[in-house]
Amino acid sequence: MVKPLNIENAELDWKDGAPRSVAFGDIYFSGDGPAETAHVFLGGNGLPQRFDNAARFVIGELGFGTGLNFLVAWEAFLKSEKPAGATLDYFSVEAFPLKAEDLARAHAHWPALAPLSEKLRAHWPPAHPGFHRLYLDDGVTLTLFIGDALTGLSETEAAIDAWFLDGFAPDRNPEMWQPELMREVARLTAAQGSFATFTVAGAVRRALTDAGFTLEKKPGYGRKREMLAGRLDRPAARPIRKPWFDTRSAARLEPGARVAVIGAGIAGASAAYHLRAAGFAATVFEARAPASGASGNPAGLIMPRLDAGDGPAAQFFAQSYLYTAQLLATLESGVFNACGVKLHATTGKEKERQEKLLAMGALPEGWMTPEGDGLFFPQGGVVDPPAFVDALLGDATVRQEKVTRLSHEDGGWRVETVQAAHAFDAVIIANGLDALRFAQARSLPLSGSAGQIDCFENAPPPPSAHAFGPYAAPAPKGGLVIGATYAPAAIGEEPGFTTEATQSNIEAVAKYLPEAVAGLAASGSTPRAAVRCTTPDRLPIAGPAPDWGFYGGAYDGLRDGRKHDYPRGESSPGLFLLTGLGSRGLVTAPLLGAMLVAELAGAPSPVSAAVYEALHPARFFIRDLKRAGAAALA
Repeated sequence: MVKPLNIENAELDWKDGAPRSVAFGDIYFSGDGPAETAHVFLGGNGLPQRFDNAARFVIGELGFGTGLNFLVAWEAFLKSEKPAGATLDYFSVEAFPLKAEDLARAHAHWPALAPLSEKLRAHWPPAHPGFHRLYLDDGVTLTLFIGDALTGLSETEAAIDAWFLDGFAPDRNPEMWQPELMREVARLTAAQGSFATFTVAGAVRRALTDAGFTLEKKPGYGRKREMLAGRLDRPAARPIRKPWFDTRSAARLEPGARVAVIGAGIAGASAAYHLRAAGFAATVFEARAPASGASGNPAGLIMPRLDAGDGPAAQFFAQSYLYTAQLLATLESGVFNACGVKLHATTGKEKERQEKLLAMGALPEGWMTPEGDGLFFPQGGVVDPPAFVDALLGDATVRQEKVTRLSHEDGGWRVETVQAAHAFDAVIIANGLDALRFAQARSLPLSGSAGQIDCFENAPPPPSAHAFGPYAAPAPKGGLVIGATYAPAAIGEEPGFTTEATQSNIEAVAKYLPEAVAGLAASGSTPRAAVRCTTPDRLPIAGPAPDWGFYGGAYDGLRDGRKHDYPRGESSPGLFLLTGLGSRGLVTAPLLGAMLVAELAGAPSPVSAAVYEALHPARFFIRDLKRAGAAALA
C-alpha cells in the first residue's frame, strides 16, 4: 500500500476579519500584528540593526502562518542601511499552509504591506509536502517546508542567524516546542545566532536551555508582560550520519563573488540564473554557442517523472517539476506553451502504477488528473529550449571560449581557455559529457546517449502534448515535433541525423497516436540529433566535487565490509559538478541550479538531506567500495 502524501490546508474561522486555526483553537494575530512582530521577533533578534552590516542574512522561523513575520522582516530588510548587493534568506516550516485566498483576506489588514503581499501570493506554492523555494526579487528568498516541523528541520541544512519561534501557544501545540525540535533549531543555528519568541512557558525555557541557548526575559508586547530572547554562544554538535556526503562548506561566498560556469546548456544556464539571483557575478564559458547541444532542440516536454513512493528520487523529480513549472510561469511569453501533457498508460502494469500515483497524491490537487487511458498534467507543456536557456542566462557574461584546464590557486580557481586564463572564486562544471575532460570530474561514471527528434513544420499538431515512451507535441514555432531515439554515444562524438531514425520516430508514434502522424513522410522532417549525458542510476550528479585522493584513502575501509569511524568528506573548495541530467534536464536543471547556488551562498538548502545525498557526486565511488565490502563478507 502506497502511503498518501496528504497535506491539508489550514481550516480557519474568522472573527472581525482575523483568522483563527480551528485545529489548534488559537489565533494567528491580534490587534496591530505588524507592530507586535516588530517588537517580539525583530526587536528580540536585534533587527533591523543587524542587517546593516550583513552581506547575507538568514532568518529561520517555526510556523509560517499568514506570513506576517516574513512580510515585516522583508520590509525591514528593504529599508535597512545594508551593504550593496546584500541578500536575505528566510526559511520557515508550516504543516497547514493557508490557501492563497485566505492569505489575501488576512493580508488585507495590513495595507502598508500590500506590495510585498502581492509578490508573495503571486509565488505562493501548492500545498504539497517538502521544500518550496521562492525568489521574490530585492535579494530576498523564501524557502518554505510544508509538512511536520521536526521532519522539516531534520532534513534541512542551513546556518541560521536569527530565529522567529512562532508556533501556536505551547499549551495548544506542544509538539512545536518539544525538546527534540529545539535541538534541531540549535543544530541549524550559526555561531552567535539568536532567537526570539512570545512565550516564556517553563517547558520552552527548559528545552531551549538544554539545546544550548542562553536566555533572557524581556518586556512583552501589549498585555503580554514578558517574552524570551537569547543566543547560541557555541555551535551545536552536528551529528554525522553519512560522513562521505557531509561535504558542505561552512564558508559563504559574499555577494559579488566571481563564479565561472562551464557550459551554456540548460544546466549551465540554470546555474547562471540562480547565481545572479543570489548576487554573484556569473561568467559562462561555452566553446560554441548557448544551447548548442541537446538544449538546442526545437522543442522539449515539461512533464514529471513520478515514482510510486516517497523516496529521495520520487521527492526530487516531483519537486523539480513543481519548481520548473512555477519558474516558467514567471518568464516572458514565447518560452513555454502550457498546453498540458497526456501520459498514456501503454500496459496494464503502467495503468496500475498511475492509479497508485493518483491514490498517493504524488502531485498537488489540480496538477494531475485521470483522463482516458492515462494521466493529464494541466501545468505541463512544451518549452522552446533555446529560448528557455536565453531567458535563464539573462545578462550573465557569456564567453565563447573552450575551457582546457582548471586549477586551484591562491584560494580561488584559474580557468584556462584556448584564448586566455581567468581568475574566479568558484567554478561550476555543467557541460554534460564533456565534464570528463577535466581531471576533477574524470572519476564520474558518465555515458552518452544520442537522440534524434523530428519537426514537421507544416503538420497539424495535437492541442496538447502526448507521451507514451515516444512523444508527439505542438512545436513552439509551429507544426508537429516527435521523438526521440536512443543510441550510445562516446565523448566528443557529433551525432548525425538519419532518415532511418526519422522513420523510426514516425512508426513509434503511430502505435499510440496514429492520427498525429497520418500521411507524414520522412522527407518532410526537419531533424535534429544531440547527445544526452546519463548516469548509471538515472539521477543527475549535483554537488561539490570530491577530493578523490582524500576519498580513496579515508574510506578504503569500506572494502572490508566492517564499520569504522570515518572523517567528514573533503571536497575541492569552490568547485561544483552539475551533469548527468539525461533526458529530464529541462525539468530538473532549475532546481539543481538552485541547490548548488544555495550551498555557495550558505543559504538554506531547497532540497532535503536525503535528496542531497542521492545526487552527491561521490555516491558511485562509495557504492563501489561498499559492494566490494559486501562481496568480501559473502
